[in-house]
Amino acid sequence: MNSLNKNKILAIIFDFDGVIVNSEPLWFKAAKLSLIEMNLKYNDKITYKNTIGMISENVWKILLKSDLDTNQKKKLNLIYRLKLHLLFDKELKLTTGIISFLKKNELPIKIVSNASKKYINETLNRFNIKNFRKKDIISCSGKLNPKPMPDGYLKAVNDLNVPINNILVIEDSDVGIEAAKSAKIKTIIRYTHNNENLPSQTKYQVPILMSFNYLKKMLLDE
Repeated sequence: MNSLNKNKILAIIFDFDGVIVNSEPLWFKAAKLSLIEMNLKYNDKITYKNTIGMISENVWKILLKSDLDTNQKKKLNLIYRLKLHLLFDKELKLTTGIISFLKKNELPIKIVSNASKKYINETLNRFNIKNFRKKDIISCSGKLNPKPMPDGYLKAVNDLNVPINNILVIEDSDVGIEAAKSAKIKTIIRYTHNNENLPSQTKYQVPILMSFNYLKKMLLDE
């Protein structure tokens, strides 16, 4: 693929997990470890590729084989947060090529994510990424409805004040792509970590970006 589309890209909106950090396998690993610790039966046919982009509530729905009572839910979520903290401290890595791309990028940028703003800020600081100001980070975990609802993308488009046809969205999941499409954004690419995170079946067929090392060339070739 030599170009993105006929419209010049004037701004970029990034998803966070799975796009800026390669975290999707860790979210899922933490979920499974939490269920194992609580001796809860789960569907072992489900892989992390089936849960990319999902909020934890929906991950539990497809993993668990039975409903939980209120106390079980509280305990599960507590254990899950602890597992996440340990795993992310030890194993979280940046996406290959993202630092180099951000250093060279001169376009306005935003992050739209289902993750909390606190987590995003802490992670950016941890990896010394200074490209995003606080107002550039839009979290859909509070007042805004989470993806696949379009709330976060609608806010980002409004904040950017750039024609919607000149905005590029970089997502890694059908959930995120649906949110961007619902916001009427036309130019969307799926980042796949060199196809490592590409599900065997996808709902939306959009151009694939295997590495950020290629994105600058894609933008220049428009």
